[in-house]
Amino acid sequence: MRKTKIRKMLCGGMIIMSMAAMLVACGANKWVGVYGGTSSSGSKIEITVNKDGTVEYNDDGDVEKGTWKENEHSIELDFDGAVSSSSEPLIVTMSSDENVITVESDSSRWTADIYQRR
Repeated sequence: MRKTKIRKMLCGGMIIMSMAAMLVACGANKWVGVYGGTSSSGSKIEITVNKDGTVEYNDDGDVEKGTWKENEHSIELDFDGAVSSSSEPLIVTMSSDENVITVESDSSRWTADIYQRR
């Protein structure tokens, strides 16, 4: 009887851990993809968010590589100052339909840009 109880507890723990892992994976994957459009300064921008935690910022053919990390409702893009030394990290939020992102900064020097998922 005791073995059965322990077995049930272990099985329940494994199910909870599996569900938690799936939820974490789903959250990160929603950001993965390519987004593009015209920035507030008129440049053609393409942002590629990769599954491995890397990101590419293509500004009219000039590509900068960086990293991204997920927060509660946003991700932060860090290019070691290559995109904007005064405005990084860039803060990205997503629309409820997951087709539009807004790229902002805590710096007042950065004007928010909106890009479409491609």
